This record gives sequence, C-alpha cells and structure tokens, in this order.
Amino acid sequence: MKKRFSLLVNCIGLMGLSSLVLSTYAIPTYAETVYDRSAEQISKHCSEYLAKFDGQINALAAANDDATYDTVFKPLDDYIVEFGDQLSHDYLMQNVHIDKSIREASADCALKGFSTLSAMNANRPLYERMSKVTTQDLSDAQKFTVNYWKQQFEMSGIGKDKAMRERIQKVNDEINEISQAFDKNITDSIKSIQVKPERLAGLPQDYLDSHRVNEDGLVTITTAYPDIQPIFKYAHDASLREETLLMESTRAMPENQKVLQDLLSKRYELAKLLGHNNFAETNMLGTMVQTPQNVVNFMQTLSDAIKSLVVKEKALLLAEKQTIDPSATQVQSWDASYLQNVVREKEFKLDAKLVRQYFSYGKVRDGILALSEDLFGLTIKPSNLDVWHQSVEPYDVFENGKLIGQFYLDSHPREGKFTHAAQFPLAFGKQGGSTPKAVLLMNFPDGLMEHGQVKTFLHEYGHLLHFIFAGQNEIGFSSFQGESDFGEAPSTMLEEWVWDYDTLKQFAVDDKGQVIPKSLVEKMNQARYFGRALNVANQLTYAALSFELYNQNPEGIDLNAFEKDIFNRYSPYGHDEGTYTYASFGHLTGYGAKYYTYQWSNSIAEELLSRFKKEGLRNTKTADDYRHMVLARVGTKPAAELVKDFLGRNYSVQAYADKLANGSE
Repeated sequence: MKKRFSLLVNCIGLMGLSSLVLSTYAIPTYAETVYDRSAEQISKHCSEYLAKFDGQINALAAANDDATYDTVFKPLDDYIVEFGDQLSHDYLMQNVHIDKSIREASADCALKGFSTLSAMNANRPLYERMSKVTTQDLSDAQKFTVNYWKQQFEMSGIGKDKAMRERIQKVNDEINEISQAFDKNITDSIKSIQVKPERLAGLPQDYLDSHRVNEDGLVTITTAYPDIQPIFKYAHDASLREETLLMESTRAMPENQKVLQDLLSKRYELAKLLGHNNFAETNMLGTMVQTPQNVVNFMQTLSDAIKSLVVKEKALLLAEKQTIDPSATQVQSWDASYLQNVVREKEFKLDAKLVRQYFSYGKVRDGILALSEDLFGLTIKPSNLDVWHQSVEPYDVFENGKLIGQFYLDSHPREGKFTHAAQFPLAFGKQGGSTPKAVLLMNFPDGLMEHGQVKTFLHEYGHLLHFIFAGQNEIGFSSFQGESDFGEAPSTMLEEWVWDYDTLKQFAVDDKGQVIPKSLVEKMNQARYFGRALNVANQLTYAALSFELYNQNPEGIDLNAFEKDIFNRYSPYGHDEGTYTYASFGHLTGYGAKYYTYQWSNSIAEELLSRFKKEGLRNTKTADDYRHMVLARVGTKPAAELVKDFLGRNYSVQAYADKLANGSE
C-alpha cells in the first residue's frame, strides 16, 4: 500500500520532507548498522556524519581541477551514498525502535539530515561546477545523471540571489519539521474501543481466538490493521463497523488539524518563492504527468470510465443491504467492504473465510520469496544480520552465488512502530561498492491473512526487489533519479501474481496440508472485478483530497468543510459526519499533491503486464527483460523510454481506462 522513504528525494529536490516515506524506492547503505546506540550516541554520531558530508560537498564545490563527470558527479554520488546510508539508518530507527528516546533522537537527527540535503541545493559554487561538465562522450546513464542534478538545483531556486536562497532553505526546513510532526502524531495516535464479544458475530474463529475477553467481559479493538480490517469485512453488527470507522477516522485529531494548516501554508509559501502558482504545480516537477492540468485530465478520464459501473455496483450493494434492513436508502462507507463480501458469496459462491484458511503468514512469506527466486534466478536465505526487534526476519539475496542484496521483514504491529505498509531503505547499493539493504515495514497478523493482505505483501516486496536490482548500478543514487509518479508501477504490476493459480499452489496451503483448490482460485478471479469501480472511485476521492488541498492558496481554508465537499463530490458514499480523514492521511506529507500516483501507476502497470500476459506470468525470459530493462534502469533514462524498451511500443493510460469501463479483464 502506501508509504516509502521518499524524503531524501524531496529534500534534494526541493519538495520538503515527504515523498519518501510513502514512495517506492528507498535509500542508502550504512557500513555499520547499530541498533542499540543510546540517544546520546545517536546525537553524537549524527553531528559527525553531518559535518563530514558538509565538508565533502564544500570541498567538491571549491575544487580547482577540471570539471568533468569523474571529478564532479562520481564523487558527489559517493558522498550522497555514504551520507544516505547513515541518514536512512536513523530514519528507520525513528520508525521502528521500541525505545521512545531512541526514536526521538533518531527523528531529530533525520530532520537535521534532510535540512543538510536541502541546503546542498542552494550551493551555487557546486551548481556552477556541475554546469561546466560537458556530456559529450558520456554514457546515456551518465548524461541522464548530469541533467538530473542540474534540474534539481534549478527547480530549487539556485538562480535566485543569496537572500532568497536562504529564505527558501528556511522554509524547506520548516516544512520538514512540520511534516515530521504530522507523521509522528499519526504513529502515536493508537486508539481503542472495548466491545461486548457478541458484537463480533461474523468474525473468523482465529480472530475471536486472538481477541479474548478481559476481566470486564469486553474485547479490546485497536486501530492496528489486523484488528480493524476484519471488522469492516466480516462483522454483522453495522454499528460496530461504524464505531470502528469513526475510531480510525479520528486518529491524530485535533492535533494534526493545526499541523496540516501550517504545512499547507508553508508549502504554498515555498511554491510562491520558486515562482509557481501553488504547491501542486511545484510538486509536479520531475513527474511523468508534468502539470496539474494533466492530473485533472487523467482523473477525469478514469472518473468517466467508471461512472456507470459505480451506479450499478452501488445499486447491488443497496439491494443487499435492504435484505437486512428494508428501510435502508443508502450504502454507508462502513457497509462497503461487508456488503461486497456478502455479494461475492451469493453471486460468485466465494467464501472469503474459506479463502483465508490457505494464507498463513509464514507460508505466504516463503511463497513470495520462492516466487522471486523462480522468476529472477535468485537464492534467498535467512541471514545472521543483527535486528532491532526479535520479531524481525533478516535475509540475504544471492545470484549465481554472489551476494547482491539484503533485506529485513518487520511484519507485525507493535507500539511505536510505523503503522502502514512500506519499503524503507537501509543502504544504497552501488556497483563495486556497497550492497543494497532494504526493510519492509508491515502490520500483518502473525497467523491467517486476508487475500488482500497477501496482495499488499507482494506489492511492498515488489518495491524491495526494485530497490535491490537498481542497487547494482554504477550510479548509487540512480533509483532516486526516476520520475516520482512511476515508482508504484513496478510493484503494482507484481500484484497480478496473487491471482495466478500456478503461483498460489506453491504456498497456499491450509493447516491440514491441503493445497488451495483450483476451483476456489477460479471463483476468486470470477469475483475479482466486482466492486472495483467503487474502489477506484474511493481512490480518486483520496487523490482529489490530496491534489485539491495543494492546488490552491490555502489561506483561510476550513479543513473540515473542504474534506466534506471532496467526499460529497467524489466518494460513492459521501462524507461521514464526525470523521476527519485528513488528520491521519499520511500521504499528505509524503506524496503531497501526488496521491494520484497510485492510479497512474495502475495504468502503467497494466501496460507492463500486457507483455507478461502474452508470454506467460512465469516466463523467466520476460521476467529477466523486465528486471534489466525496467527495474535496474530506473534513473538512467526517462520512465516512458524504459516502458517502451520493455514493450517495444509507447505506453498509453487509455488501456487501463478501457479495462475499468469494461468491468473485467
């Protein structure tokens, strides 16, 4: 789903602290990963590596030798990788460590690190040296790198006078600090309700077994994903579903109301300083869509494609609700998942509780690792790497006996941990240098999983593979040089494999050792597209919330009225009174105006997938081309060219819109 470490790109590029936490790529390699430093040791080490990086950049800018790719961009890449390895380590600890003092010290250090990166873009002597480098006789990847860095500096206001550059730097620092506060409020806001056990009727038995009554005869439900998602899908008690939604949709409220207003104001100020009309315009720099108007056009294309199907699907849900409550006149948002599940049972004979019996966490994990081994010729083994918590699972990735990457799975919720699902970097990879390291932070049950959670797992694992494969390049920063709205496409494409019987039969096994029946997978695929139009409409609602917040002057904005208007205009269910989605919508810091990225990436993924569907999902030649033409090449040429290299033709978002309109494959 959602958040990846995009801060580094934003800070280097000008957009403030956010696109990484929810983006798709990751960052650096830390030569000595240490998870038991005290807060004091973290702060001391932070000062040391910040000072070292400052010294390296200033020396590079002041050098008197000829400005060539080898004397400017190669050392810059080395410095960024070394610095990023350490910054990503601190950023990870901010999001995972069990000790609050360590999280806070790491957060303070990360904030200073992002400020240091942002300040680099105001270093005019460095920009002037870059500008002297000729691209003649350079490789395509090197030319792309030179142009990328020059554009980053130019988009950050390097051409403005010193006073203005200093003001831009100050505003960027304030944006980073506000963004960090917004995200921290979400992480810290863990709410709970206590309910009578009879209200849990309809929930799977394993859920009931793991949610025992307390001494007061009540069951505690928290905002952790493994607690709330099954309630929305299975609980017969509509009032419980409503109560759970209200609990979830009021997280970080009222704390984040003022914080978000400050963030909107500062980002608008930054945009005006840079000569743009609003932050959405600023935020579209370096994307495939390029302009706010293209975002509007894209969203309208999808809205038009699903319009009639939304009406049809919503009518089916209402008819089902009226069999339960004849007086019902509308479907509420807390009804959607439950009613869709009921319709799938009746219309497609699909029992979701039966499906989940075949997806236990351990088998799913092993099956996903095996899939990547089969497709890409890898060998993945448990590692002896140190970990920050006893539940974390480390792995080594080998190709032809050579270690090419390492990763960690931190898969289950705990207090103080990042609350969504995302890939975080821990180490840049670079050819002839460091080995890429990545971390998947997820919040799955340590037991049976929903099929949708399996899809989320594979999606995030797709980011991890992308990062490891891109980490074999001679340019360590290359994976960050690609367009920011392309990053979700490769992992979105990989979701297709959770619908493939030949893949599922390798690991979807129940507790009796029985492999998932092919007939059940066929039912899953038959029911797959029911509710898709409603779900896309819901995603477009969030995309509109994200985009329209930033596509304006936010002065005097009433966030509650704004959100109500967005949901009443875009959501199939309208706005729910008493909810404040914006307060816990973490993408508003990370993606900023760019939540449209998920639907945009779906359109690109549909194109990438077309070749696999033609040649076979488990065709290793196709997978190898995909790895080397797309995943390993991000940041070495425009994303559109990468897709064209793989497909042999230009991409079109219309194929995805047509598929949505058809309501099927």
